[in-house]
Amino acid sequence: MLYVVTAVHNRKPITEQFVDQLLAQTYSDIQLVLVDDGSTDGTADMVREKMPNAVILQGDGNLWWGGALHKAYGWMKKSSLNDQDYVMFSNDDVMFDKRYVETALSILKDRPDTLLTGYGVSIQTGKQIDGAVKFRFPKMLSGTIRAAEAEGNCASTRSLFFRVRDWKMIGGFHPVLLPHYLSDYEWTIRGSRKGLRIYCTGLLQYGVNEATTGYKKPTMKTIFSKRSVSNPFYKINFALLAAPWGKKLASAVCQGCRFFQRVVEKENDV
Repeated sequence: MLYVVTAVHNRKPITEQFVDQLLAQTYSDIQLVLVDDGSTDGTADMVREKMPNAVILQGDGNLWWGGALHKAYGWMKKSSLNDQDYVMFSNDDVMFDKRYVETALSILKDRPDTLLTGYGVSIQTGKQIDGAVKFRFPKMLSGTIRAAEAEGNCASTRSLFFRVRDWKMIGGFHPVLLPHYLSDYEWTIRGSRKGLRIYCTGLLQYGVNEATTGYKKPTMKTIFSKRSVSNPFYKINFALLAAPWGKKLASAVCQGCRFFQRVVEKENDV
């Protein structure tokens, strides 16, 4: 059994495309676990009609990504899932062919203790934009996305496969400290520290529509929002949660200094 976990909010056409891709898979033993975070566009009804066995967990619109996956974690803990069954964390806007799941599980079958990430390619540019990531502390300028057939120490949850037992071992997310961005990096870094290998292969290629990712370059007015990838509070929280013990303070200080440097640069530009 594969449990596909995703979270959605008011983008029914995109979610429907994702559901149709799951229904077209050559591997059919799939149960969708959908966290519907306050949608008002009929998304949940559409999913129930197309996938009657889907588990739908309701949110109030304030879960964001980290909170949604943490809600799914709570459901998993209360359910009697087989440790050897598989899980796929996925955004609903990824695009993949009908053998995608079958390919992933065949790779994971021969790789115990692995978080298997897909090889994400932009449909706009054809360039790789996701995969296994090597994240370095304390500077944390950015993670380096590694080429195919490589390992890293973290990955996004845009298309990530693993076993139920691995989810139980790593645990849940931190929806207050990391409600959205960096929640997946922290979770996979935690998995890496617990002995899981994070592996990417070009055999598991999927498409990413950069127009639907929701990323917007932050301004000084929006930088403190939950949706901001540059929110200094969340970057400091990430440093304190994810950095090795000997580098936590230095990593947090680096993030604080970088934010104040940006403020000064903005003021000088005025």
